[in-house]
Amino acid sequence: MTEKEFILKMPKESKIDCLEAALKEKQFGIFLGLSRILLDAPLNEGGLETEIIMDIYNKNFNDISHEK
Repeated sequence: MTEKEFILKMPKESKIDCLEAALKEKQFGIFLGLSRILLDAPLNEGGLETEIIMDIYNKNFNDISHEK
């Protein structure tokens, strides 16, 4: 099983948790890589909706940008 297949087979909530954790840990490259995999895949094959990923980005990036 490839990394991509592994990610796509994860439960939806786990995918969301991984994206949020990447942003909270300021791992922007990981966030972008995961996002690309999840956006490129059809929903019926494990992908996520654009709106979900944008919501995660907007919520967490806003939190990060206000840290001191």
